[in-house]
Amino acid sequence: MLHNDDTRLIVVGSGVAGLAATLAAVEQGAEVLLVTAGTLPSGSSWWAQGGIAAAVGDDDDILLHEADTVAVGAGLNDAKAVEVLVEDGRRIVLDLFESGVPFDDDHGKPDMGLEAGHSRRRILHAGGGATGEMVSDALLSRVIRSGNVQILTQTPVDRLMVEGGRVVGVQSEESIYMGRAVILATGGYAGLWGRSTNPAGNRGFGLWLSWEAGASLADLEFVQFHPTALNIPGAPSYLLSEALRGDGALIVDAKGKQIVDPLLPRDVVARAVAMHLRERGPVYLTLRHLDPSVKEHFGAIAKQLETWHIDLARDLIPIAPAAHYCMGGVRTDVDGRTDMPGLYAAGEVACTGVQGANRLASNSLLECLVFGERAARAAVKDGRTAKADFSLRPVPESADLDAILPNSGTKLYPEEELGGRLDRDLGVARNAADLSGLAADLPDPLCRMPAGHLVASLATRAALLRAESRGAHYRTDATETLPEWRGRIMWRRGSVPHFEEVQ
Repeated sequence: MLHNDDTRLIVVGSGVAGLAATLAAVEQGAEVLLVTAGTLPSGSSWWAQGGIAAAVGDDDDILLHEADTVAVGAGLNDAKAVEVLVEDGRRIVLDLFESGVPFDDDHGKPDMGLEAGHSRRRILHAGGGATGEMVSDALLSRVIRSGNVQILTQTPVDRLMVEGGRVVGVQSEESIYMGRAVILATGGYAGLWGRSTNPAGNRGFGLWLSWEAGASLADLEFVQFHPTALNIPGAPSYLLSEALRGDGALIVDAKGKQIVDPLLPRDVVARAVAMHLRERGPVYLTLRHLDPSVKEHFGAIAKQLETWHIDLARDLIPIAPAAHYCMGGVRTDVDGRTDMPGLYAAGEVACTGVQGANRLASNSLLECLVFGERAARAAVKDGRTAKADFSLRPVPESADLDAILPNSGTKLYPEEELGGRLDRDLGVARNAADLSGLAADLPDPLCRMPAGHLVASLATRAALLRAESRGAHYRTDATETLPEWRGRIMWRRGSVPHFEEVQ
């Protein structure tokens, strides 16, 4: 069945990025078709415990926030994208305050938290560790009240409709929905790993849709592992928010000895935890030395831990790193445009370059809010041929292209088995031997394959190609950061990988 309305904007995904895009489009006078594979609420945004970083404190400013973002990004941040993030983000967060989002307060003022990599207390939380849920609910209420939005739930998109080299709609089962443009806000791919803090559905489906339509992907090797995820046999990898460490929680061994500074960047902490687990034994998060009232500040986390008979304030909490957030995605400019006309992307599915090689804590919800809004505004105002243009060249001469060329691998792993292989071979620390073995087993990108296998195959090949260590990508056999690799590896269907230098 064909549903044709080339005046409306189609938004795929109902997390913070999709909701922000929907609201911005409505404010521009557009009608919106919001399509989501699940029910409402759904998506990884509702899972987000961490807060939103914004330079709204008296001792803070946007230049400091910008500098912290770039420092953690390990030389791969897009400078314009970072500037947009911190400037637009400050405005948007203040608007959320005024609209009544129930952020935690301290005697009438925002209660600003500290997290790794930040030089100021600038993290806003809501609901004692339920920030994503609170912000998502507030945005969803506004979407429902807006009046110009049609919502389709439990409607997974099977493919993007392309006509004349332009994306013009989406297909779901036997229905086709046409519109002026499509914004993807489908989340990342960290759910591919066996140990993951993500919903199981976060398997890179938006990247697969874009790849099939002809858009470029980038930075797929950069996957952030959260260092403090619950590590109990039979229990999920429940995220223990960075805000706990910002308020004084420590990372210790079984004897209570601290093993790493808890406020170092996530990649550093995750590697320290992983190494200790591998070489010395269990690692724990502890708040025993803090006032027991800390449980009141992190009520949602404390309540969840009680289901596993863990007392947040008194017990040593077993932890291990888990795949958490993906810097890679569909390559876009700062207005969400991909290099495929008619296709836009925002949130974790997109690679704007704003996060560089490693995301600064609590910049993710901010990214969704800022770039969801910008993508919608561009999609409403752009002409039919508008697209992003990226300056590409061959990958650095030191790259071993032979190692990642098509091979005979055809194995399609069951989800659980694929997750285990990624945990082992494409985890916190990588090396050429493990990556080569994984690449040889996975189908090559010239094959048509399910979304998860495509993204896993490309991410593995990117990690093998980038023979250096940078940000969240750490190679035990190539530990230096090399100047010739200061750029992003770009992938497009039917083409060898190319390289986009970061200026």
